[in-house]
Amino acid sequence: MDNNDERREKDELSEILSRNKERRLKEENNNDAPSDMDKTSVFREELFDSAKSEQGAVHDSLNAKHIDEAEEIDDDQLHDIEFDEETEKPITDKALKRAREARKQLKKQREARNTVIRIFLGVAVSAVVIFFGVRLGIKLYDIITDFGGMENSEFEVSVEIPDNPTVDQVAQALNESGIVQEPEFFKLFYNYKSGKDSWRHKGEAFEGGEFILSSSMNYSTIIDTLMPSGVGKSTVEVTIIEGMTAIEIGRLLEDNFVCRAEDFEKFYREKMDKYDFERRVTPSSLKFNQLEGYLFPDKYEFYECRELKADPESDIDTSKEAEEAASKIYSNFNSKISKTMYKQMNSIGLTLNDLITLASMVQSEVSNVEDMRKVASVFLNRLKVGGDFSKLQSDVTVFYVQDFIEPYYKDYGLVTSLAAISNAYDTYECDGVPAGPICNPGMDAINAVLDAEPTDYYYFCANEETGETFFARTLEEHEENLVLAGLK
Repeated sequence: MDNNDERREKDELSEILSRNKERRLKEENNNDAPSDMDKTSVFREELFDSAKSEQGAVHDSLNAKHIDEAEEIDDDQLHDIEFDEETEKPITDKALKRAREARKQLKKQREARNTVIRIFLGVAVSAVVIFFGVRLGIKLYDIITDFGGMENSEFEVSVEIPDNPTVDQVAQALNESGIVQEPEFFKLFYNYKSGKDSWRHKGEAFEGGEFILSSSMNYSTIIDTLMPSGVGKSTVEVTIIEGMTAIEIGRLLEDNFVCRAEDFEKFYREKMDKYDFERRVTPSSLKFNQLEGYLFPDKYEFYECRELKADPESDIDTSKEAEEAASKIYSNFNSKISKTMYKQMNSIGLTLNDLITLASMVQSEVSNVEDMRKVASVFLNRLKVGGDFSKLQSDVTVFYVQDFIEPYYKDYGLVTSLAAISNAYDTYECDGVPAGPICNPGMDAINAVLDAEPTDYYYFCANEETGETFFARTLEEHEENLVLAGLK
């Protein structure tokens, strides 16, 4: 500290003591003179009075506590200050030094305390922003999944709508049935759409009735179903048989007036990016139909398309009906393939495309469950050994190329050549697993690949008349089996 600073400190202390003396004189006049102990207290009070006055109004209650604590800490530095009876000033420079040190310490404590307060407030504000940001993000995610019908588990439910319902009653009924999770947003969407001149339901209102709805339906599909054109829709039961191809399934749906086969084609040629299993399906330019194999064979109930039934030869757009049908079928597949099955698939080194492709070949080769496990073992044994067995040499892949790729290739408008795609499916031409499934396998065929019978077979053939399958370890045994099967 230089001379100017020291002089300023002394002047400041002298001023404090002067005010102190005036106060004591007033107190003496009032017969209430302070004791020797009060001298230190009064001096101490004046000394720290400026520190207290510097605190902001926002932190008064909090800072008061810290100031009290600081004063207690500084008691040791002030309690032994001795005062001259006449001048009321500290007797020694040591006392003045102690007083200055006490002021410095209080200033440091005050700065540290303010820093802590600023950090605390910063953390608190950040926590509040993050909390509400996460809540907002979760809410937006819920709204988006609900709007798009992207629930993890699909289900169907019958919903009863009262006669001449309001949008509030419809939203409430949908929410109670579990079809709509965000009824307020559903009402906002409906009100927005109904106000547009281009809306297909302009001027129409909901009508009462009983409706079969699916959790996979988006808001637009739900509204279309609940409008007058959707009331009283009849349903049809359709059974997809194991081993049917996507093209055959499209024809089946058209024959049952569900949708046009051409419209259904849109939803198996490309991914829908709607279900969990699709994350494991890697698109390939060599695959003819990207979602062939995932149209799970089962018994389904679909709505009939009135216009299509009335005029099967018409060119009406049934894309909406086709999407609903495809969504129901893919959702079924998604629910059938469990986490345990995915673990089994990974443990034997297969991708989902490998699994379903091999299962489709097994499905097309044999129908007997026991034989399926043996045929699957032949394919897996060949894949494991490689070399001379790198080609799986399955006739059914050749038939798929001939019957379901070559006749339709020119209509697809693909960039990849027919020869490249055909060779990628023909297991007499390609090594290993072909480009994609050749049909839609059932659960027996899928499980046959996941739990193939342990064998040392590398060949098999079947008698087409009796259905008997022959298995061989060597080429010589296989040649003998071809004779037994009537194939030579």
